[in-house]
Amino acid sequence: MRYLLLIAIASISTATLSAQDSHYWTNQYGTQSWLLGGAVVGSTTDLSSTYYNPGAVAFNPDTSSVQSAITLNVTRSSISTTEFDFRLRSGSSEPLPSLVAIKIPISFLGSQSLVVSYLKRTNVSLDLDGTSTSRTSDVAAYSVSGTVIRDLSDSWFGCTWSRSFDSVHSIGITAYGSVARSQYSSLISLASFDATRAESGSLTEFEAYGTGRILAKLGYLYNGRPFSVGISVTTPALHILTLRGETRIAQALQENDSMITLYGDRQSTLTAEYRTPMSVALGATWHGATTSLYITMEWFAGLNPYRPLTPKAFRGIVPDTVYSYGEVINSYPVVNVAIGMRTKITDRTSFYVSLIRDGSFLRSDETASNAIVNYDLYHGTVGWNFAIDPIEFTVGGIIGGGYVNSAPPTEYTDYVNLPPGTRVNRQLLRIGAILGIVAKL
Repeated sequence: MRYLLLIAIASISTATLSAQDSHYWTNQYGTQSWLLGGAVVGSTTDLSSTYYNPGAVAFNPDTSSVQSAITLNVTRSSISTTEFDFRLRSGSSEPLPSLVAIKIPISFLGSQSLVVSYLKRTNVSLDLDGTSTSRTSDVAAYSVSGTVIRDLSDSWFGCTWSRSFDSVHSIGITAYGSVARSQYSSLISLASFDATRAESGSLTEFEAYGTGRILAKLGYLYNGRPFSVGISVTTPALHILTLRGETRIAQALQENDSMITLYGDRQSTLTAEYRTPMSVALGATWHGATTSLYITMEWFAGLNPYRPLTPKAFRGIVPDTVYSYGEVINSYPVVNVAIGMRTKITDRTSFYVSLIRDGSFLRSDETASNAIVNYDLYHGTVGWNFAIDPIEFTVGGIIGGGYVNSAPPTEYTDYVNLPPGTRVNRQLLRIGAILGIVAKL
């Protein structure tokens, strides 16, 4: 029965449902690095090397400097079917600090200086709502509406050490402390009736957690000419402490004069966990007289299925039975690729362009996956970098997204009486801008 869309909407609004939390390269960092699509592991660009390749920081000529970059993003995601009225949409518009880095002229174990930095590794804000109503030709009349709010952020605070051994070889490490926070809530309501039955109900869910972790980036750079090559390795995160762990769930469903489902549960002080995988990046750059070409590939290891929160089973009121819940996060290995080009127009002005393949670590046909955007995304950037001593400015634009048309309905078939052959359309559009500044002190 189509009124079971109540459960369908609830089922797709789980902890893994986020606008772009199934991608690793949605966000880039820094000024020039943003415009090059992150294809800078094999080169020296700016202080964003603290993230891309800490070994490259040793070749930054400035003894002290401050770098900041902000991206302005407008995104829109949707799920729909063509066979009947089922559509969910989400849109957001917000500024996002992508990187703040400060180079401090403090030597340590042969380094030229130390760099402290801050970046948002993950920043997802999803406000999803949808309504489905019966058509006049239906025997039963129904109405289903739902709201899903999901926020996920993972902030990394780093300190970078880097040392060069001669004019071409250098190594470096960035030690990161991470704070990941997640909050999810949903409210679904239902009304349905026909000649013999009237039904109404609601389902509410809430989940929030926070974790503290540590991890590291290690890098090496061969800074040769006309070719330079680099490698960086990101360690898996090590869980340190739980900042918050809480869940709430309640459902009431009434048919005619009978209560057929009624339960509620709240659990707090749960142990929370949020994982990130190991990754290895390889990059190379060809340096020409006026034009340089960049390429970087990064492999991310998969994660075995795990639960960020594991609530205990509880006993419901009607029917008298035991319920258990808690979402499972799963990811597969993925390789992302970016290519970029920089053309020097004048001594103080350069033009940049790049293309990025931001592969999903989920599979579009994975029946256990219920993320909206579990397909590959592609981004393009273009922009300019110009200097007015002692300040360097960066401006540019971003456009990207992806789609899966006529995809299998996956989990929906378990909850909705979809006609045979029903296909699901999923789309994401992203438009943004990058603004950056580097002050050389």
